[in-house]
Amino acid sequence: MNKNNHSGYIPQLDALRAIAVLLVIISHWLAASHFLNRYLPNGILGVTLFFVLSGYLITGILLKSKEMLGKGLRLKDAFIIFYVRRSLRIFPVYYLFILLLVLLHPIDILPSIVWHLLYASNFYFWLHNGFAAQLSHLWSLAVEEQFYLIWPAVILMTGRMKLPKVFLAGILIALVFRALMYNPPSHLGRLLMPGSLDAFSVGALLAYGQFYKTNWYNKLLSVKTVGFIGMSLLMVLLHIGLHYYKNDLLILIFYYLIISLFFFMLLLVVSVNTTKNRLSALLLENPVLLYLGKISYGLYLFHLIIPTLNDLHLPGLLLPYSVNIKLGLRFVLLVGMASLSWYFFEKPILRFKNYFDIRLKVGRESE
Repeated sequence: MNKNNHSGYIPQLDALRAIAVLLVIISHWLAASHFLNRYLPNGILGVTLFFVLSGYLITGILLKSKEMLGKGLRLKDAFIIFYVRRSLRIFPVYYLFILLLVLLHPIDILPSIVWHLLYASNFYFWLHNGFAAQLSHLWSLAVEEQFYLIWPAVILMTGRMKLPKVFLAGILIALVFRALMYNPPSHLGRLLMPGSLDAFSVGALLAYGQFYKTNWYNKLLSVKTVGFIGMSLLMVLLHIGLHYYKNDLLILIFYYLIISLFFFMLLLVVSVNTTKNRLSALLLENPVLLYLGKISYGLYLFHLIIPTLNDLHLPGLLLPYSVNIKLGLRFVLLVGMASLSWYFFEKPILRFKNYFDIRLKVGRESE
């Protein structure tokens, strides 16, 4: 099979990251009774999109490493390079955020700080059957980190032909796990990594098909538009079903999988869409969304700190519009904070990733 290099930068993925983080911000900043949250599962959509993207991108990176094993790259070095590069990306700003919380809200974080320092926030929330104010979003980061810990071994140490079966097994594990953990009305089983494994596995399956140009992937390409529309309709129907039958076990279990498959089809369309059109220019190539996607990690980390800061006292004439004005000011402040983090903290640290490039390692080993 001809392999796709899977190495080209796809700017549209930054736009998808921006959309994902905006959905999460909407779910947290607006009241549950707001029509945007009442009729749309914004938080679920945003987090699931992040998970599918992670499964897709991380699997693509690891498949490239897998192809270099035996060609100058040792298995030990592949693990080291992956973990160091991931650590440089996620740890520094994460622990900066933890430090900010200790300074701003010590009462909220200190009792559980060990859990958050160890990327075990999801276990903490699961054990306590609920979330905590400025910390609630850390569950998804903990799930991602736990995924990063196991996935290199899954990809690098499993035979190439067996990987699709492993990904399908990951989907099945998630479905069974959510069924076993079903405990209405909390539905917190998804907080643990096995309960979200279907989203990662769906993204991984797309990366595999794209990398190796498998037959099923090529067939999907020919029906990608129809498939995307069909998955969209199915997701809407399941959402309506969940709205009216909140405790229906089957709907709840498959709901997250269908959302993941919806994003699978969206990623398929985006990753192969080389033609420019008005919709693509408006959304996926919009410079504002591309920028927000670039700083999305900071936006996600800091967005729950912003509402806790003192709101400005608005003049009487502005009071009828105070909610929207405050939301706008909060967003400007959030973008400013995330931008400062990106340019003066995250980006300088990321330069060290250049010293842990697989190509450099392969080059040295082959000399």
